[in-house]
This record gives sequence, structure tokens and C-alpha cells, in this order.
Amino acid sequence: MTATACMAALREYLSADVALANSPGKVLYSSAATLDPFPIYFLGTNPGGALPSTLAQSLDDITNGSNEYLDYSWECRPLGQAKLQKQVTRFLSGLGFESRNVPASNIVMTRSRGITSHHDMDGDARRCWPLHQIILESVQPRAILAFGSGLEKSAFAYLRAFLKPDEVESIPAEQPGFTCHAFKASLGTRTTNVVVVPHLTRYSPYKKPAIMEWVKARLA
Repeated sequence: MTATACMAALREYLSADVALANSPGKVLYSSAATLDPFPIYFLGTNPGGALPSTLAQSLDDITNGSNEYLDYSWECRPLGQAKLQKQVTRFLSGLGFESRNVPASNIVMTRSRGITSHHDMDGDARRCWPLHQIILESVQPRAILAFGSGLEKSAFAYLRAFLKPDEVESIPAEQPGFTCHAFKASLGTRTTNVVVVPHLTRYSPYKKPAIMEWVKARLA
């Protein structure tokens, strides 16, 4: 599947779910150009903030090459300079990736100011998963890399629920109360590695050499 075909498939899926299409949120944090094959697919939990733009509108936004982590102002900060934006850039750079080139989204694409204030995280995770399947078919990543490793309403929780791994490797994240997870999953005829670190607003894996090496080994 080409990036153009992927965009068409995403639009077609949203046209069949008008309620989801008209919900505030964003399908991709990276640009449409990142929908070609790439080694990883990067995921957060869900978009924050209170912008009114919808999932359907976001597909038009990403055709201009903009990247949410680099080219947007969050929290009234300069472009790309909010804490989470810088954390993502440093993490990906430490793994050898340029943020602008990495296909990136959120496991739940609908927006909320916080996870606890979301109207239906579980339901929207299920409704958004087919969009991820379309993206995964196009990107064909060797690994899914995510942040948000809690056991409920997190990138890890939903990836584990949808991909149903036989076993999960979990290690202490070198920070009290946090854990990193990894597992293998079948996506069609391919086996894909899934690696999840704690949420990057509260965790800096790039400052932990052993964790970075652990992540790199499981992305390979």
C-alpha cells in the first residue's frame, strides 16, 4: 500500500463512521509522507488539549508536511518546545531516528484534556484500532514503539488487548513505580515487536543508557 492509498483508506473508514470522523482529535501526529514503509510506528495514548479540529479535518492538515511534535505550539511555548515535544524528540533521536520521518499517532485518536476526563477511552480505542490497522498495513514496521505503560487506559493496555500476545516481558524502568514492557505480535503474516516505555511527560528514557539499550535490542 502506498502513502496515497493509505490516506484514501483512512478517509473511507472515517466516512463510514461519521461520529468518529467529527470527533475532536487527530489521526496522525506525523505528516502523510510518513505513511510509506518505515522501521517503527510510534504511539502515545491520546491527544491532549482542547482544539476543536476533528479527525476528518486532521487528514487534510497532515498533507502539508507538518509534524505535531516539531511544528506546533503546545502550552503557549515556541514551536516544538513544550516538555512532551522535546521528550519525544530526544527519545527518538537517542534511538537513531529523526522525529520528522517517524510515522506517529496515538492509540486513541480522540482528544481530551486528560485520560480521566475522556468520555469513552475504551470505546474510542476500539473504534480507532481499524485506522491503526490501515496505517500498519502501509508502514509495515518492524516494531511498534509506544509510551504509556500503565495497566489500564494506556498505550500498553490497549496494544496488549488488541494484539493478544502469548507473553509479555516486563522490566523495572529505573524509576520508582514505572515499568517497561515488550512483546511480539502477529500482524497478518508478519511478526512485529512491540515496545512500551512509561509516559514521556514523567519519564526520560534517553537519560537511562541501560533502558535505551534494552529498547534498541527489542526494536531490532
